Formats: sequence, structure tokens, C-alpha cells
Amino acid sequence: MNVQVTQSELQEIVDLERDIAPKIRRIEELKEGVKALLIAKRPVELGRFDVSLVWRFVRHPAWKQIVIDNLGIEFADECWRKTPGHRRGDVMVEEHAVLPLWNSGGTTGTDAGSPLV
Repeated sequence: MNVQVTQSELQEIVDLERDIAPKIRRIEELKEGVKALLIAKRPVELGRFDVSLVWRFVRHPAWKQIVIDNLGIEFADECWRKTPGHRRGDVMVEEHAVLPLWNSGGTTGTDAGSPLV
């Protein structure tokens, strides 16, 4: 049996990458704008969505294994404690549930305001 990667699969991968690349760029642009507004302490419009910054404290650990191999773990830990890190804020958007229309207390239908049975 000769199993191989088909041209249609490869074409679909390329087509999907071309389709989502502009959307990913637009997401990043929007997140950067929202991040700047949140850092400037601007209020968020009330509604179904909420946004917050998630802060992480990070250091660049790429050097650590080389230092451990050459100088020992004690020296690496000492350097790690003395090396300043930086904070990174990521935008997190949450969608809140919306009340169902029948729970709004309106009187537009015969069973408006009553739970579904």
C-alpha cells in the first residue's frame, strides 16, 4: 500500500494559512490597542464582554543549562536570582453569558416570562 501526502491536503493547508494570517495580524493589532488603553487606565464599556491584563513575570532562561553544565547549579541559581526579569501583560477577553430572552420578563409572547417546560 502506497500512502502519501496528497496535493489537495497541501493545498488546503496553504489556503487556510493564507486565510487566517490577516486575521491573526488583525487580532494582534486590536490586542495592542486594547492593551495600551488598559495600561492608561481607560474604562471598559459595559456589556457582554470583559477584558483584563494578565501579568506574568518572566526571565530569559535560555542560558541556564549552559551555565549549569559549565559552572554548576549553585552558580546558575545565584545568577538567576540576581538577573532582573520583566513583566509581560497579555490581553484576556472574556465573554459573559447572556440571559435567555424568556427570562427578561417581557410580555411579547403568550409564555413570556415563564420558564420553558
